[in-house]
Amino acid sequence: QAPPTYTWQQPTDAAGPAPGVRFAGYGARLVAYIVDIIIVSVLVTVVAIVLALLLAAFAVNDNAGLAGITALLLVVAVFLISLGYFPYYWASSGQTPGMRMFRLRVVRDRDGGPISGGQAVLRLIGYWISSAVFYIGYIWIFIDGRRRGWHDLIAGTVVIET
Repeated sequence: QAPPTYTWQQPTDAAGPAPGVRFAGYGARLVAYIVDIIIVSVLVTVVAIVLALLLAAFAVNDNAGLAGITALLLVVAVFLISLGYFPYYWASSGQTPGMRMFRLRVVRDRDGGPISGGQAVLRLIGYWISSAVFYIGYIWIFIDGRRRGWHDLIAGTVVIET
């Protein structure tokens, strides 16, 4: 009896972005992220210095109540700036200031529409997961055909050039 014959089928191409749209380049994404980290660092530093000066002034004047409130404000402000920066910009315009410099935008992977606040928060959580194991989640951008890191896969997003 003859062995069965098989026909080889060409694998289907992975779906690309809409015509005229390109996935964001590796270097532009990295430098945009570095710019955003610098902006967040400067904001946190300025707020921390201002509130620390207020805290010191209240401590010198023996006003423990205002010193305590100022210390709490310091912690809350640093927390909100650090955790709110990326999701705020991603959900409101799809671009952080660093991304805007390089004409990059985060969009929904399935249809290219704007991302929701929930997706923006998931993407931030994905940043932490991407860096948890030797930054493999970020390195994944070089492996994925649509240039998505683990944070993009978790949130259902993709970064494109505008």
